[in-house]
Amino acid sequence: MSKSVRLIDVALASKTSVKTVSRVLNDDPRVADSTRVLVKKKIDELGYQVDLIARSLRTGVDNVIGVIIQSIGDPFFAEVVDEIELEANRRGINVIVGSTHGSVERENYLVQSFKQRRVAGMIITPQDLDYSFMRDISIPSVFIDRNPNNFEGEVVRVDDFEGGRVATQHLIKHGHTKIAYFGDRLKVQTTKLRLDGYKKALSESKLPIEDELIYLDLDDESKAEKATLEIFSKSTQPTAIFASKSELSVGILRAIYAHGRTDIALISFDDFPFAEILNPAISVLDHSSRALAKAASLKLFRKIDGFDSKEKEEILPLQVIERGSGELRSEEHTSELQSLRHLVCRLLLEKK
Repeated sequence: MSKSVRLIDVALASKTSVKTVSRVLNDDPRVADSTRVLVKKKIDELGYQVDLIARSLRTGVDNVIGVIIQSIGDPFFAEVVDEIELEANRRGINVIVGSTHGSVERENYLVQSFKQRRVAGMIITPQDLDYSFMRDISIPSVFIDRNPNNFEGEVVRVDDFEGGRVATQHLIKHGHTKIAYFGDRLKVQTTKLRLDGYKKALSESKLPIEDELIYLDLDDESKAEKATLEIFSKSTQPTAIFASKSELSVGILRAIYAHGRTDIALISFDDFPFAEILNPAISVLDHSSRALAKAASLKLFRKIDGFDSKEKEEILPLQVIERGSGELRSEEHTSELQSLRHLVCRLLLEKK
């Protein structure tokens, strides 16, 4: 039987160190491109494979990472999990996922459960839980999308305040002065920051902040649909809606299509399935779930391998992707699109 190839064998063959080879395996950006190419070439030539059992015995933890999200039913978090699994599987690491569904008790249970299971690391979307207890937990952990309460952990997120401001400014630029804000519970950090950005954009344009245009506690698409129908029943209606999460956009669209409304502009914080194929396609603030998940995964794997990050917080850029719905002007009414919208609505409902 041939002797298994070790990490040191790859290091000797590529004339580098074991630490460098480990960094290459974990996509560490500090490795020079020429070195990365050489090491990967030697890995292929020698047929090196990570010895998962040996690593588990050596570290005393399972070859598994735990992922805690709000809901797997949310398109944003579904893509987060998918990307994390892709990155983990490349390294022979398994992933277990838990959804909190907005429950602080569930959130705490999942963290403690993963700790007891001795996972190699955790990626967490923090919500209401006080994470000060994490100071006494040695499990490598990375927080994604939000900062944890009372704990300075490593975080990968976007600038939610600026995103809310930019999305609202975009609608204002297209002539809208009455813009509705749809958001989750106010105690959700991202909801508050995006709402603050929305208010800032209105103030900068000297537009009033109208409480009746702010819809909160919308934690699923059915509530967003109901809120949109409520808007349609009012004598004075907004001409645009800013949906602060993609799941809410789906509910808004159901109501819009059901009533054949072609005069409501919409911009969504996050992309979602069907967004590009609707007519008009849905303009989104590009809150790339996959970019966040990939960055968080790489940060976690470096921590697992013992490398400290110089920056505790990594903030990824945002941009508006113009597709049509966010560029409808306040006076625009294109009824010829109505039949297409009804057709797409039926297809959307069937898929859901």
